[in-house]
Amino acid sequence: MTPATPDRNALAAVLAAGACALAPLVTELPPWVVVTFAAAAGWRYLSAARRVRLPGRAVVAALMLLVIAGVLRQYGSLLGREPGTALLVALLGLKFLELRNRRDFMLCLFLFQLVILAGFLNSQSLWIGVWAPAAVVVSLAAMIRLNQPTGIGPAALLRLAATLVAKAVPLMLFVYLLFPRISGTLWGLPADAHSGLTGMSDLMHPGSIRYLSESPAVAFRASFTGAVPPARELYWRGLVLWDTDGRSWQRGRPPDPARAALTPLAPAATYNIVLEPSNKPWMFALDLPATAPPAARVHGDFTLEARGPITERQNYTLTSYTRYRTGALDDAERRRALLLPGDANPRTRALAEAWRRRHADPRAVVQAALEHFHRENFVYTLSPPLLGDEPTDEFLFGARRGFCEHYAAAFVALMRAAGVPSRVVNGYQGGEYNAAGNYLIVRQSDAHAWAEVWLPQEGWVRVDPTAAVAPERVEHGSDAVRRLEAQGLALGSLSAAAVLRAVELGWFEFGLRRAQWYWDLTNLAWYRWVVDYGKERQERFLAALGLDGISWGVTAALLGAGTAALLALYALFLWRRRARVDPVQAQYLRFCRKLARIGIARAAHEGPLDYARRTGRRRPDLRAGVEAITHRYTRLRYGRGADEELRTLRHEIAAFRPPRIKQAA
Repeated sequence: MTPATPDRNALAAVLAAGACALAPLVTELPPWVVVTFAAAAGWRYLSAARRVRLPGRAVVAALMLLVIAGVLRQYGSLLGREPGTALLVALLGLKFLELRNRRDFMLCLFLFQLVILAGFLNSQSLWIGVWAPAAVVVSLAAMIRLNQPTGIGPAALLRLAATLVAKAVPLMLFVYLLFPRISGTLWGLPADAHSGLTGMSDLMHPGSIRYLSESPAVAFRASFTGAVPPARELYWRGLVLWDTDGRSWQRGRPPDPARAALTPLAPAATYNIVLEPSNKPWMFALDLPATAPPAARVHGDFTLEARGPITERQNYTLTSYTRYRTGALDDAERRRALLLPGDANPRTRALAEAWRRRHADPRAVVQAALEHFHRENFVYTLSPPLLGDEPTDEFLFGARRGFCEHYAAAFVALMRAAGVPSRVVNGYQGGEYNAAGNYLIVRQSDAHAWAEVWLPQEGWVRVDPTAAVAPERVEHGSDAVRRLEAQGLALGSLSAAAVLRAVELGWFEFGLRRAQWYWDLTNLAWYRWVVDYGKERQERFLAALGLDGISWGVTAALLGAGTAALLALYALFLWRRRARVDPVQAQYLRFCRKLARIGIARAAHEGPLDYARRTGRRRPDLRAGVEAITHRYTRLRYGRGADEELRTLRHEIAAFRPPRIKQAA
């Protein structure tokens, strides 16, 4: 019989299960929620260990109201992913103060499963996928401890719980692979589920890309069918910014998709992109994309846009041309690509007008601007100064220190003032090559802005003014720029050999970087084979098995039949395992079952001799027979008994028919 009030060790097991369930959420929850949970757990443990008095119901009710008020103040609501999780965790902590009996303990263990599931609402990463089963094992071990209060140590509890979970894995995998999937997510997430995601904005102002580039978070990963293009061709197109008010640039309305016409000038590059969620609809492609994912919209400026904000990883395959010629420019696009606001930035206009008078060919105007950036001691820096009301004039004729958006915006303003149609393009440039998996990791720190000018007979041509100032940014990536700046080296003035020496990794750094590559590869495999297993992948899996085109009804029938077959195989395994039990042990277990039927069940921790003594005290009339059978069993089990003694034991147990004692009325 299990006691009505679990002991201190059972309480410790439940608290450990709660800590394991909460661990993935510690950095996501407000600190006061975590402190509330930990303080209540500690208070309850001190109550069991040191007889510290627990608060009364009125105090617990007041604390509950304070928790609700705190969540409302923190989030402004009790509904949604973040407030709901915070409320659940804080109230679970207060529940520790009310743990009195076994039912309360079991209720907490069941609620911990919800906390474990809440971790997947924040992240479906590999470490969450590994941690969650471990937390389930600890919770299951605590559940076993509540039902088996003595005789099993912590290590044995964990082994038993892990064994039970492992036995469920085949059935879990079978259901996972065959359970009918629907398009999209398995359940609808609350509106705030993606509030923490960041991505590239459709508004660019001085400092906007620099702020994004401070993040080491992964934007997307790209794996190529053939060779990876050289770094100078790795321009990942995201947004085209057409309109400006003199200080900022914005996307505005994109051109008609019919305008997206190009003529390839080099072989195509085919590649696959795994795009991280950003809560923005932009889909990135190698400049310029010739194809688009099925669910994406293609605009006339060769940008791709999803049907809605991207709140889950996207996996799509594209074909792009890194050398191309686009179509003609109509009058509306030309006017838009030449528009500048009012009479702002007069010195910029005057410089561009001088180039325009000097050069009739727009290509010469472009070259003059690039030479100006290269010759006039401009500096590429990750820490540019703030600019005032005339940002382009202040940048070109004063500060001359800026990030990529400063150079792109100033260059486009110069081109428009000189009569050359131009626009700003935002996206990413470069990427870190993962040698462990043969793919590129493009991070938010690789965010970049460049320009496009429209030239006769060529169409839209990419021009990166940053490369005229700091070619290291294009050839070696943003990480190399940070390393060079950290060493105090001036960008744009270094030889190729000097740059390579400065950015070369030491043996320890290279080992650490290689470990990071393998970890990223493992996470990518986790996504492709587990998280991304949706309706489309399930259909491909079934097609590989020759089951393509089957209905959900047939799939459900297969699921039921397969589940029944697995259960039957497991039952057969248990039966055969039972059949392999030692014959002496089998006879003794038969003897124990007979005693259990009269109300004297053997405890899990009880040895044969202890069991015999307890039975003799309970039923003196059975003492002689029980002791004789027990001694014969111990000789056979632990000594050297003969076959004829086993037959004697079998006959004695068969003849042992203990009567029940009727209870007095």
